[in-house]
Amino acid sequence: MEKIPVATLPSAWLFWLLIAGTLALGLLRRTYAQQFKNLLRSPFRTGIVERREIRFDLFNVTLEVWAIIAVAIGVLFIQKSEIVFTDWAIVARYALTIAIFLTLQGTIYQLAGYVFIDQDAYSAAWQEKAQFLRWSAIWMTPIIWWLSFAGEPRELVRWVGAGILIVLYTWSLARLSNVIIRQSHLRLYHNVLYLCALEIAPVVLLLQII
Repeated sequence: MEKIPVATLPSAWLFWLLIAGTLALGLLRRTYAQQFKNLLRSPFRTGIVERREIRFDLFNVTLEVWAIIAVAIGVLFIQKSEIVFTDWAIVARYALTIAIFLTLQGTIYQLAGYVFIDQDAYSAAWQEKAQFLRWSAIWMTPIIWWLSFAGEPRELVRWVGAGILIVLYTWSLARLSNVIIRQSHLRLYHNVLYLCALEIAPVVLLLQII
């Protein structure tokens, strides 16, 4: 009898990690319904972003952690056509690298605001980026599921996955730039230089590391 082809995940650890991330999103959606709804609309809102204190609550931290893990998994799928059990260590290394990178970047944003006496603009820009990171956690989840189950041609799947990550980052960068340019009292070319130093150059370095 001819076997019926079925979609299988490359490794059990990836399956259970995706299950855990999806369940976490479901629990947040049920527990923080209004906050979740506001987050879904956040990338499409317009107007001035007010400076807010950074909050390390369960809702924000869970989404940020899962977003970092989802991006790490996405990068792994883009780099490799086949996933094996030991690749969990690579995902962990990628996630740790991205987390350290974002922590240092956030610290530099805050310091830049104090050095240039432009705290409101740079703090608001970093809050915008953090909010977009949480938002991307929601939409990266089905994308990672798709990358896991997608069949042939794997090369096409990898290009699509890379394209999605590039679009998300470009969108985030555009909103962040808009916040800084609209709220900063510095000259435009100064802000462009600072954005290149704080966003583009570090990302290029991060890609070289991972």
